[in-house]
Amino acid sequence: MTKIIPRKLIQHLEYVPGQTQPTPQEISPISASSQVSLVNIDDILNGTIFYDSSMPVALRQALDHVGTEGIIANLSEFIAAKVIAEKAHDFWKKWHTVHTEENIGIDKKGLFYGRDEPVLIIVNGGGILTPERITQAYNEGLVDGSAKYNGAEFDCLLEGRLPSGITIPIYRIEEVKRGVPNIPHQFGVVMPYKIAQDTKSGLHKKKPFLKNPLVIARATGSLDQLEAFYEKAKDSDGDVGNYHLFKGRDASVSQGRVLFVSRDHDGLDGSDGLVNIGRFVGVGAGGAGAPKGGASA
Repeated sequence: MTKIIPRKLIQHLEYVPGQTQPTPQEISPISASSQVSLVNIDDILNGTIFYDSSMPVALRQALDHVGTEGIIANLSEFIAAKVIAEKAHDFWKKWHTVHTEENIGIDKKGLFYGRDEPVLIIVNGGGILTPERITQAYNEGLVDGSAKYNGAEFDCLLEGRLPSGITIPIYRIEEVKRGVPNIPHQFGVVMPYKIAQDTKSGLHKKKPFLKNPLVIARATGSLDQLEAFYEKAKDSDGDVGNYHLFKGRDASVSQGRVLFVSRDHDGLDGSDGLVNIGRFVGVGAGGAGAPKGGASA
């Protein structure tokens, strides 16, 4: 079983299938205190790098290192770390894999937006794609760069149930925009697939970047720092990237891939596929550590 974070630390936040979703009146506005990660961002900034030409190997090394008391940086945490990192830091000079995955499929039960609605669910802190599941996807053959899921895998994910046996909270994109307090390290964000498909994949100016619903869904947990990330990442033309491969991709074939954060202004990258390479940032119970793995590109 892949161990991500002690269950006792997030058990109070677990989603229970069938539970009533929060109403707008119950949700607090976005604030710095509500969006800051529960993880020490300085520890991520000085975390241990796990690089390997095999993504499953890199991820397994990171998981073994952090054990049950540490974490592998998800996208929101990595964004927060880049905001405080110097531009000479490797976080700005090299691409990194984050412990965040994007999965598409059909909401057969209508748990969120209607029965048989295609949806995108972004999972932070570890979801379906464990090292073993990625290896299985390679052996079975990728679907245009993504792991092909069986129906039960995606159905369980929509209920917040992971293969590891734990459950996680799942937030609608509308809730995220209004503000969700005390977001944990491990959680999901769901949105109608068509909205994600209709977002521009490529470089964005400031306003389109900050208002892009896919950017917002991806950056949930660090939305209060998204503008600072844009300002630090932008190129001389004021552009920051947000990339995806959703246009023309059929959600009736449930599938998923991990996310990357590119160097400099290239920003958030969901277009590289489930490539056989990985560079994760791990933080064990003892905090920072030295780089692991082979020479990195």
